[in-house]
Amino acid sequence: MEIDKENVVQAVVIMDTFNSHFNPIINNKPMGLLPVAGVSLINYILEALAQGGVGETILFCCQDGQKMKDYVRQCTKDKAIWSLTMDVQVKMSDTCQTMGDVMREIDAAGLIRGYFVLVGVNTVTNINFASLLEQHKQTCKKDKGAAMTLVYKKVAWEHPLISSDKPIFLAADASSNKVLIHQKYKPKSTEKKINLPLEVVLSHSEVKLHHNLADANIALCSPSVPPLFSDNFDFQTRDDFIHGILINEEILASSLYYILLKGSQYAAAVTNWKTYQTVCRDVLHNWAYPLTIESGSFSQNNFLFMGNHNFREKSCTLSRSSALLEDVLVGAKTHVNDNTVISKSVIGKNCIIGNNVTITGSHIMNNVVIKDNCKIINSFIDDNCDIENDCTIDSGTIIASNVKVETGSQLKGNILESTEKDQEKLLFKSTSESTEWDNESSGSGGDDFIGFEKNWNDSDSCYSSDSSAETSILDSPVPDDTNIFLQEVIDSLARGYEEKLKCDYLILEINSSRYAYNIQLHEVNFFVVRALLSIPVLSESKNVLSTVRNILQYFRPVLANYIKTKSSIMDCLRAVEDSCIKCEWLEGQSGLILKLLYDADVVDEDALLAWYKDLQENNSLIVNQKSLVKFFQWLEEASEESDESD
Repeated sequence: MEIDKENVVQAVVIMDTFNSHFNPIINNKPMGLLPVAGVSLINYILEALAQGGVGETILFCCQDGQKMKDYVRQCTKDKAIWSLTMDVQVKMSDTCQTMGDVMREIDAAGLIRGYFVLVGVNTVTNINFASLLEQHKQTCKKDKGAAMTLVYKKVAWEHPLISSDKPIFLAADASSNKVLIHQKYKPKSTEKKINLPLEVVLSHSEVKLHHNLADANIALCSPSVPPLFSDNFDFQTRDDFIHGILINEEILASSLYYILLKGSQYAAAVTNWKTYQTVCRDVLHNWAYPLTIESGSFSQNNFLFMGNHNFREKSCTLSRSSALLEDVLVGAKTHVNDNTVISKSVIGKNCIIGNNVTITGSHIMNNVVIKDNCKIINSFIDDNCDIENDCTIDSGTIIASNVKVETGSQLKGNILESTEKDQEKLLFKSTSESTEWDNESSGSGGDDFIGFEKNWNDSDSCYSSDSSAETSILDSPVPDDTNIFLQEVIDSLARGYEEKLKCDYLILEINSSRYAYNIQLHEVNFFVVRALLSIPVLSESKNVLSTVRNILQYFRPVLANYIKTKSSIMDCLRAVEDSCIKCEWLEGQSGLILKLLYDADVVDEDALLAWYKDLQENNSLIVNQKSLVKFFQWLEEASEESDESD
């Protein structure tokens, strides 16, 4: 069957950042192969595009194009997840120096057939691209000149994605989301006033103002975008394009719009070392799900969850006296030896970590040897490095690949490109603000501090599930993985009950969520029952008991799949207790619910009696409920009658 190419969603991924923010690490490898939480950036964006409904992706490389082509070919051969549903083409050009040059090259080659998604290789997101592109098409029906819809995520002003990057001030028409003003500021700008032209306010009945938007480098584009770049050679960056459209809207007959992502939709761009750390942490905390530490890999479930957001690949070995404290990822075939303590760090594959080593807030790539008594704090060590005994590497030090650090070295805020002493550089703060800011188009601008943050970012999360302008990141606690899992199970079961889906499909969904959040089996048993008694239809029901009976009857195969051993029955009973305490619609109904479960052969008499004894010993809040007392009186009488008949 021939595929209708006209209806296939296209995407263009710009594979170069056109700046030196990640030097010297990307001097020897493409930006797309920079690992973030153990996964190369290219795998994150390709998997996100494939899962987001994109059918054809063009990777445009200005440097290291052959390396990327070889990598994509190998991933396709290895059946990477994205390769199963999406066609990926690698295009190369040695003459392109800016993003604008890339767009002009794409226009000249006629690679775009219609509306398309434009992203950078440094984008990490879990959004549905096809759905958002459809929204852009609807906007174009209302405004024929709509050229581009910019995609942003609203976060708290204190959020590291804003404080570590260039914050945006955006003004837009409230009714149409048409962008009126788009202005960027220096990181941590101290400016306290923003000038808003009077005509902007007077010409629109309502104007929205945003100052807390995280830019993930995602744009939904009309077919007119590549020709606009071709017709305007001063458009060198996306910011140039935005600025040019806004000041020449009538001349160019084009306009811009924006979309704000909602809820659990994640989007961030790895633009510098500070945002690199932030995104690494978010991936470890599952904020970018379904993008995970196993993205891009055809084989899944290779990592073991060890609590506190610690993950270890199954083939790595950890000494019994070593300790992983929190937010740690240890890659395949890595050896961690005695009395080593690792916290808030990512360790790559085939590494050897010696005795009495402390690693905090750092990123260690593949094939690295760190010998005894070393301290690695808030630093980055690239592939194939040797760190000799008694070294201290601190304060955002960056060590390029194949470097050997001599015994007893003390490095603080250094860049090492080779083992030779004359290749050592110091991290610095820019003394020229004008150079830092004004040369953005040429790509020579930089951050005020080019290395890692002095400390691993300790903000609660990248996104709260209810991010708003009034919400401070410090006031938004991170939902525990188990709570997220519970909500996903409730959503799955509620949808299954409403749409009468097969229970087999729902079990697959629950198991998928379980592996995503590394939930233990006994927790799954508990939360499945907890979710069944929390389906929204119960809170709306006039006859709760009748609805519970129908729910238990419909989901009997789900219960049978999870509640089938003595320990799982106890998990079930504990879930009933928890539900009857926390759910208003179940108040006073505990005994009646137990009767339904007993009649359905989900729970047995021995387990019920053992559980009831625990309730009494722990003085549970439901132990004296009339319905519960009556149920156990009935159970005792039924048992006596059964004994007499025998």
